Amino acid sequence: MLLVIGPTCAGKSTYIRSLEEPADGARRRVHFGHQLRRGRAVPSGPNDVVHLNLLAVSQSRKGEGPTRIAQTQHPEFVASLEAAERVVVIGAPRSVLIERAAMREGTEPDIKRFADNTYRSERWSTVLQTKHLAQYYEQLALALDGAGKPVEYLCSNHPELLPVSRWQFPLLATDAAEGLCAAGHPAPDLDLGPRTYQADYRPGATGSKRSLTLGRALQMPLADKRVLDIGCAEGAAALSAARMGAEVTGLEPKQSRIRKARTISQALGTPIELHRMILDGYDAPRNSFDVVLALNVIHHVHDPFAFLDRAADLTRSHLVLEYPGLGDRKFAATVPGATVPGDDLPLMGVSLPAEQDQTYVYTPAAFERYLVEILGVFGHHEVIPSPIPDRWISVFSQKRRRGSRLDSALAREAELRRRIADLEASRSWKLTAPLRRLGALRG
Repeated sequence: MLLVIGPTCAGKSTYIRSLEEPADGARRRVHFGHQLRRGRAVPSGPNDVVHLNLLAVSQSRKGEGPTRIAQTQHPEFVASLEAAERVVVIGAPRSVLIERAAMREGTEPDIKRFADNTYRSERWSTVLQTKHLAQYYEQLALALDGAGKPVEYLCSNHPELLPVSRWQFPLLATDAAEGLCAAGHPAPDLDLGPRTYQADYRPGATGSKRSLTLGRALQMPLADKRVLDIGCAEGAAALSAARMGAEVTGLEPKQSRIRKARTISQALGTPIELHRMILDGYDAPRNSFDVVLALNVIHHVHDPFAFLDRAADLTRSHLVLEYPGLGDRKFAATVPGATVPGDDLPLMGVSLPAEQDQTYVYTPAAFERYLVEILGVFGHHEVIPSPIPDRWISVFSQKRRRGSRLDSALAREAELRRRIADLEASRSWKLTAPLRRLGALRG
């Protein structure tokens, strides 16, 4: 089965009509998304084509934008993707789609829609103007990355359909789209060597677990939001969030990874701000970001509670963590013969010193106990299984901005630091002698 997907007015029907008839003389059977919603099984034959409107399966909740990008879990999309042998994605600049939708207003008959049984082409002129369009595009691309199916991206704003790189496709929803079309959509020139950490930009790369992680972790509205990516490595999450419309800052201590992230950012035309440092060295006011990401980072740090306090202090809305649980194979190897408890208890495991690249493992319940129940800094915690075995994604939201227990804890810490600084600066032997005997003062 061939899956043809894209926004309304992208040219999906025109593309399907242009396909050659099957060589065996059989008829090509075209199935539309609204037909699949009536409970019909998704066709999977070699002559079947499924025509899917991306915007029809990208429904948000309560008018909050893409709180959940529904196509990643929407039954219609999931079933179609599973049955597809290959996928064709068709798009065009937003301005072109809006113009086409306006020309089609009043010319199409009504067809039944799953939600309220009313569907008119006029609706799409408004839907296409959503600021979340780039996020819909990027979430679709992430889902296709992870599926491992052959995918072709095309732009219909040309006399003939032109190939578009997977990395350019979300940019069709931005102001840069017209320029990309004028340039003919040249493929990005990326020579990153044989190994690329966390993000694989080589042609034909499929089945990315990193893309599946990002599809699950980046489902809050990101258009016009500020995002901090702690331990951004080569920029997989940072660049994905930027393609969704966010203003992104990435922190990474390794120079080689920063260099690759800059190379990818420049080649793809997706700007991100990068700093070579760890979180301890980053000086920014509290609530500076809407979303703070720390994907596969916290199990490397030596003071996880200080890390959590600082990360939570920097976000005004969401904190997203990805981390190994107690079933992690590296951790299990350090406790031979022991029965590792389940991840439903609020526990933290400590690795042996020989495991230099992994200090701790955690359960989701441990983070919830600390950030929600003890500090009270977040009101909601969603736990999502990571596509990496024995790892978890924790999405904390409903940040409590005023009067939280974290504010009190941070204030107490600041006061203690001030008192220690006063003692260290004191010239009074009476005050400092007891501390000097304990070796508690520097110098």
